[in-house]
Amino acid sequence: MRKILVLVITLITGVAFLAYIYFSKLNNENDAKDLALQSATNNAAIIFAFQNDKSFYQIIEGQDLLQQVLGKEKLNLLKRLKENIIDDNILNSYFADQQVYLSVLPDEKNKLNFLITIQIQEEKNAKQFYDYLKTKKSFIKNKEDAYTIKLGDSIDFFVGVKDKVLTISTSKKLLSDAAIRLNENPFTAYIKENNLLNKSVLAHLYINFNQAPLLLKNILAGNINGELTVFNKQNSFASLNYNFSKERILFNGNTELKEGNNYLRLFENTPSQTINITNILPYNTANYSLFAYDNYTNWFKKLLVWQAQKKESVKTETIIKSIRNEYRVDLNLIFGTYVKNQFITFQLSTAEKLGAIALLNGEKVKQLLLDVSADYNEEIKIFKSQDILYSFFGEPFKKFRRPYYTIIDNNLVFANNASTLQSFLNSYKNNRLLINAAQYQDALNQLSTTSNIGFYINSKNSAELFRNSVLLPYYKHLRADSGLKSFDTFYYQMSADKNKFITNMLLNKYLKAEIPDSLTNR
Repeated sequence: MRKILVLVITLITGVAFLAYIYFSKLNNENDAKDLALQSATNNAAIIFAFQNDKSFYQIIEGQDLLQQVLGKEKLNLLKRLKENIIDDNILNSYFADQQVYLSVLPDEKNKLNFLITIQIQEEKNAKQFYDYLKTKKSFIKNKEDAYTIKLGDSIDFFVGVKDKVLTISTSKKLLSDAAIRLNENPFTAYIKENNLLNKSVLAHLYINFNQAPLLLKNILAGNINGELTVFNKQNSFASLNYNFSKERILFNGNTELKEGNNYLRLFENTPSQTINITNILPYNTANYSLFAYDNYTNWFKKLLVWQAQKKESVKTETIIKSIRNEYRVDLNLIFGTYVKNQFITFQLSTAEKLGAIALLNGEKVKQLLLDVSADYNEEIKIFKSQDILYSFFGEPFKKFRRPYYTIIDNNLVFANNASTLQSFLNSYKNNRLLINAAQYQDALNQLSTTSNIGFYINSKNSAELFRNSVLLPYYKHLRADSGLKSFDTFYYQMSADKNKFITNMLLNKYLKAEIPDSLTNR
């Protein structure tokens, strides 16, 4: 019996040892395969990933819209790089069908730059690869693991070579940063978990919102504020598929929020809603942030938890209690009974900011709020107490501390200035609305009819806002005919799917339907 027991223990120990050796080797092999990804993700906010296949380049060369997004300068650089590497059949054979990562990173002197990362095929001989590089006149060896590609008198690409991974950029700084590979990088782990790369999809976009502030810092003339605060300290990632089209740039996939007290998590596990509050927006709306849920009472319970996490429960409870004691008005009862399923903040081309809340019975709410309001005129009121809206809706309404408001067609609309509300009313009553714009309707037709969260930018109405907030080189690209000027709409749409959000990201260009000559000549 003892011999059998010893034999069993020996067998178990041997199996455990072999399993350890096998999985250790497997992990080391997987780590080696991930070296290119580790370099690509270091400090990156955006990664465009695709397979190094000639059919990809043939398709992408016919995609004029992507070329407009990149701009002439970056596009010419990438074309020249392709001519020197991809079009060289011998050199390209080392990278055939490998994943290519194009990272967008902040560079020195308020610049954004590209870092291209690709790994030599596992079965290829690295020494033969290096020997071939020496034969190419355009490749100049600087030191053991660094080269320069000379593309002309003033165009240089710098190439880093380490562990069968090539990193390429016009910036030495980005190459130096890429050489520092983090074994534990949440963005790397996220991409591995959500690896969408397959031959049925042309390309993929990965977004690291943690790094967005560093990227925006090199674009913006000031701090991240206003509608852009959503990108500040936003611990979240997105993985999106690229859908080829000659009419628009559309990505779809999912967005995942990692931080527990992220405000947007209040909309997780919530059925997406048909949106109609956007129908009230004025024709000169520059941007908006939209939020929707199925039931306000249930959603408010989530908000109370969020307030507790932010240690603001006592403050909001004090505000609500003091209003109840001073004015004999129970705001919990009013909002809990009559608030509908969506609210919005929006900004006009004049930089004025407003918000709106959908109501079930606007006339009833108007009567119930009389005691907590003072008259400005017959249509416009002002709250007597501060932070009412923030207490019941949270982060988006934080800057509307004691706003003026009006209730019209079952919507409570508010702003920090009465003149802003008057301007809104004039547009609304005269039917000068965004929903009537053909460009806006065309953009909505590309998106889901239901959602929970939406971020919208109208490029034409935002032109002056960009002029004041974006650094000159980027503003020129935004307004250039060869750049982003012809794109009229940017939309980031999120629909809850358990603990993730199904996401559509759209950059749209409205093309007017051409009238046949037979009709115009009549």
